[in-house]
Amino acid sequence: ADRTLNMYERDKNHPCIITWSLGNEAGNGVNFYVTYNTLKALDSRPIQYERAHLEWNTDIFCPMYHRPAHIEKYAQDPEMTRPLILCEYAHAMGNSMGGFKEYWDMIRREPKYQGGFIWDFADQAVARTDREGRRFFGYGGDSLEAPHDGDFSGDGILFADHTPKPAVQEVKYLYQGLRVTVGRDSVEVENRLLFTDSSAYDCVVTLASEGQELAVAPLATCVAPGATETYELPVTLPSGPGEYTVDVSFQLREATSWAPAGHEVAFGQGVFRVGARPGRVRSGRAPELVRGIHNYGVRGPGFQALFSRLYGGLVSYRFGDTPDGGRELLRGIPQPNFWHAPTSNERGWKMPVRDGQWLLASRYPDLADGDNPSVAAHGDGVEISYRYLLPTTPESHCEVCYLVDGDGRIEVTLTLAPGDGLPDPPEFGLLLLTDASLHHLRWYGEGPLECYVDRRHGARLGVYAADVADQLTGYLRPQEAGSRTGVRWASVTDDHGWGLRFEAEEPMEFSALPWTPFEIENAAHPTDLPPVRHTVLRPALMRRGVGGDNSWGAMTHPEFRLPAGDLVFRFGFGGICEPPQ
Repeated sequence: ADRTLNMYERDKNHPCIITWSLGNEAGNGVNFYVTYNTLKALDSRPIQYERAHLEWNTDIFCPMYHRPAHIEKYAQDPEMTRPLILCEYAHAMGNSMGGFKEYWDMIRREPKYQGGFIWDFADQAVARTDREGRRFFGYGGDSLEAPHDGDFSGDGILFADHTPKPAVQEVKYLYQGLRVTVGRDSVEVENRLLFTDSSAYDCVVTLASEGQELAVAPLATCVAPGATETYELPVTLPSGPGEYTVDVSFQLREATSWAPAGHEVAFGQGVFRVGARPGRVRSGRAPELVRGIHNYGVRGPGFQALFSRLYGGLVSYRFGDTPDGGRELLRGIPQPNFWHAPTSNERGWKMPVRDGQWLLASRYPDLADGDNPSVAAHGDGVEISYRYLLPTTPESHCEVCYLVDGDGRIEVTLTLAPGDGLPDPPEFGLLLLTDASLHHLRWYGEGPLECYVDRRHGARLGVYAADVADQLTGYLRPQEAGSRTGVRWASVTDDHGWGLRFEAEEPMEFSALPWTPFEIENAAHPTDLPPVRHTVLRPALMRRGVGGDNSWGAMTHPEFRLPAGDLVFRFGFGGICEPPQ
């Protein structure tokens, strides 16, 4: 009680103190009953204590890491009258903060649920230097201490140097004080702020098509605190077919102590299609099929593809009219992939133990017996299909079908039939290696920062560019990172514009990294990653969401995991040579 009274005497005249706390993770009992009564006799401000749970010596029900279902049950129970404020939630360890919107949907909906405190603000780590003189942030065990908790304190929404993690993109969006809902010809603005009118900010509306600005116009708004208003958009969707975005952005009119003029404080985006999705223009010419003893060749003007009958896949893809027969754009056989480097959250619920068979399936697929691959020439294309047996128990089956047209574009269809009773795979897609010189990444999809199926609300559709070298986010311990959702197309090119372009009729997920998932998983720190030899491309139907309810057992929510049963993924790729962007 003396410590609590000292705190009270020290801070009682600070107007920023609105709630008293009895302590943290110290159990509950007679000392805390007495302390509560003592504070109550001195001061009228609320008192909270997490370990009191639902006992009488806390004015606020303030549990740690209550999951959404538990929160909703409490919020809708008429006998529970105290406000619910999570004193810790959304454990931001490593690549995390998935499902954060579910909490905020309830905060907005349930008056009794009044918010929470993300754990934590910044990673707690120690700057160190390895034996080669490279700087890195160390965690538990790096100073040879024992016992330790590994990277468990790497749980901030900022890195240890206080630069933001990609998850801040999601936090900022869900915290924004203006809810902006964009329709085809109007925008609805809800002002969630308590004192500030929306007219305090500049509002800018941008119409674009695949990243190209078509129109930019200001919009005058005057939404009072707590009110909702609808405004006609100052831009008009074109009548021509295409996919268009309308961004409505609220920005600081003048510089403040914390941000410059023009800093965005809230946004909303609408994505609209006009007319039917255009089909790909094809030449209609058929490629030539060359049947060899050990390989099948498919070639046409400006390209050659070689499919191995011995080694089970596409062993060469050359593109372009060059004296040596085109640029070789592959550095390995593309492989069906079901694995990513476990995130900190996944390690917390023992994902490698549960899902390890999918790692084996990704590393060691075996060609099925019989006529494999099967080959058929029809119309203006050649179809070559490989059937694989996957070393899972029970056995799983996968087929990779390549349809090569006369322009050198390859349409890929992956089909997975998982064995009965197997857990959902961490991801489902294709892993392709190309040369590390193809490091210029561009994509038309969601961004600009990494995003996942359960952490994509703060992202927006656009065309973005980045260097592949920067795509593995620098979490304390290397893990799955750098993916993008909603990708319509993506390309990787070298300094001269040679490279590969990927397209998907149904938006896919896409990742371009300097290392394979297996190399990333094997590294304890970013400085442990091997020298860069390749650009590793992973177009995917879906990757498991990152989760984040906690980091010691909470799995990704079921709706953000790959569905059970057979899976099919289609995308296309081909060579390109275009001026560097």
